[in-house]
Amino acid sequence: MSNFFDDIYRQSKQTVALLFVNIASFKQRLASSAIAMLSIACVSAVILAVLTMTSGMMKTLERSGLDSTLLIMRAGAVSELQSVMFPAEVKILANHPMVQKDSDNKAIYAAEMFVSAQANMLDDKGSQSTEKLALRGISQQTYTFRPNFKLSEGSLFQSGLREVIIGAALARKMPQLRVGSSVTLGTCKWLITGIFSDNNSVFESEIWADVAMVQSDYQRGNTIQSLRLAIKPQADVAAMEQAFEKDPRINVRLMLEKDYFASQGEDLTRLIRWIGFPVALIMALGAVIAALNTMYSSIATRRTEIATQKAIGFMPQAILVAILLEGLFIAFIGGLFGVLPLYFAFDNLVTSSQNANNLSQMMFNFDVSPFLMTQALTLSLMIGLLGGLLPALKAMRLPVTLALRSQ
Repeated sequence: MSNFFDDIYRQSKQTVALLFVNIASFKQRLASSAIAMLSIACVSAVILAVLTMTSGMMKTLERSGLDSTLLIMRAGAVSELQSVMFPAEVKILANHPMVQKDSDNKAIYAAEMFVSAQANMLDDKGSQSTEKLALRGISQQTYTFRPNFKLSEGSLFQSGLREVIIGAALARKMPQLRVGSSVTLGTCKWLITGIFSDNNSVFESEIWADVAMVQSDYQRGNTIQSLRLAIKPQADVAAMEQAFEKDPRINVRLMLEKDYFASQGEDLTRLIRWIGFPVALIMALGAVIAALNTMYSSIATRRTEIATQKAIGFMPQAILVAILLEGLFIAFIGGLFGVLPLYFAFDNLVTSSQNANNLSQMMFNFDVSPFLMTQALTLSLMIGLLGGLLPALKAMRLPVTLALRSQ
């Protein structure tokens, strides 16, 4: 047993000594190692970007919606944009016994419009731009369903006027949208009276206006697109759904608002992963090949050095571990080159994504967290390990006489 621990101690000392030798001579192999570092840096940057975008979208959507709010749309609609409902249906749904009442014994509900509006605006230089933005027509009851709503600048819009308030994320992304300026939505000009925040939820990507004015400008009559009901804590959503299905006067689908936004997030992040991860996988294979070439080239130019190390008593296992650690070192440096620029350039940056369900933009923050950076660096180290394993095994098995004779 003592011989076993002596061998482990000896191998460890030799590995450390060889590692210092390899690092000291690393500058002579810097040019060839730079290709592997660059490849690994690109892979880690792409992976971190995909993870960051996915995380940012999910956090934004997770902050949206309440567990106590029932969202109702037309049956078959996958988003508010595809739905249409009529006042008679709203009255039937709002009168359900599981809907909460206010102090005046009136049902607590909010009927809303949702439009993917073409917004025309001027920047500070006078040039015009056009964007597809989410316009939500709301009533005073809507604020009841937004407990995190806070007016951060300006004032609320006045009912009956073409006035809007805009979300904070939208204001950060498009600084030309500020209090006191105007934005053309469709064919009409609207005055921006305020900017609101809502705990970084998806609602911060929207423009809010009086529902009656939105109905009028977009010629929707008295129809709405979604209904939000405040349900009692003991409400059975499944039982409510069965009751509504049996009522021939209505044809709707219902779900908790929290679940609705969670499903929206799954659709968006799935699209990013389908695009991002295959690209990253192909790049990772290229990085492994680059690391293999680098380490094989390094061993080919150090055959005599490795043979000499074996001849003077260095254990093959120590040589293998030292070369593996060199590969990991190259991968770690490459990973840092990919991760750190992304962190300093994009952390907390506001960006947007086109939501395929409602055809408008959703703003979210790049959140380059330490956890995601660690994941990207871990992948880089795995690439370095795979790229260094075969060359390290070759170096360990290299016959001393053959290596010396080849020189």
